Amino acid sequence: MTDNLGPLRQVMSDLSEHGGTADMYERTLRRSRQVQRRRAVGAAAAAVFALGGTVAFAMSHRPDPLLPPAATPTSGGPQDPTCPSTQSLGTLVELPAGWSFASRPVECVETWAAVDVERPDASAVIYLFHYTAGTGWRLQDQGAGWDCKELGLTERASFCTS
Repeated sequence: MTDNLGPLRQVMSDLSEHGGTADMYERTLRRSRQVQRRRAVGAAAAAVFALGGTVAFAMSHRPDPLLPPAATPTSGGPQDPTCPSTQSLGTLVELPAGWSFASRPVECVETWAAVDVERPDASAVIYLFHYTAGTGWRLQDQGAGWDCKELGLTERASFCTS
């Protein structure tokens, strides 16, 4: 038995002449450019989201300006619109469980405000707030008293130790 592969070989030869060569180089370049564009778009999107997230986080942790600073020393309270109320200062801090603002009104001197905080162990601590134009009132410190000169105060205040 003999196989006659001659005609098959002739047909295969004819097909190979008409098929041409496959150009893999152009397809490789096109795919490489696609990958580069996708990576650039992905990196730009990640940068935009990171920047947007940072700005959103910063804006959500920025307190609104409450009131303008007191120009003169006052004993504070509802009658003085430039000195913040205990309630408005209470929105700036989260007191620990059992702590509360004392019934004594807020004391304002220049751009500083102090309020007494009562604790369950019957001891008191003072919360000191500072006003800055553009950012408003912010919690500065807590303690028993501060040096008026270090705070830049020219007037005497009850929360000052000297």
